[in-house]
Amino acid sequence: MKDKTGRIQFIVFGGLLLLFGVMVSDAISEGVFPLGYDLILLSVSVMAFCHAYLYPHFKENDKRSKRIRERGMFISYFFILGFMSLLMLGFKFHIIALTGYQTVSVLAALTIMTVFINFVVLAKRY
Repeated sequence: MKDKTGRIQFIVFGGLLLLFGVMVSDAISEGVFPLGYDLILLSVSVMAFCHAYLYPHFKENDKRSKRIRERGMFISYFFILGFMSLLMLGFKFHIIALTGYQTVSVLAALTIMTVFINFVVLAKRY
């Protein structure tokens, strides 16, 4: 019963935070950039759903789970460098017009989502 309880808590938490994600999509569809915390809430929702999937894999702190974490962080590093490079190019050529707070919020949200989505992909692979 305890194994199922952990997954259910992550799914409920992710579902509640996903409601805030609906507000983000509503703001984007109106042409207004969402506030920074909206993007963070959406990325935390993705993180909660990823944790719900990864709970059985990470429950046992064995060699496999450590390998998933190590490889996931390693691969995420290169994705994050790519995101930063794209943002720098976008600012350099005036393709992107964001404030500093919005830029940091986008980068933080992308970082959170990238790390945990990489964990899920690697958990399926290993």
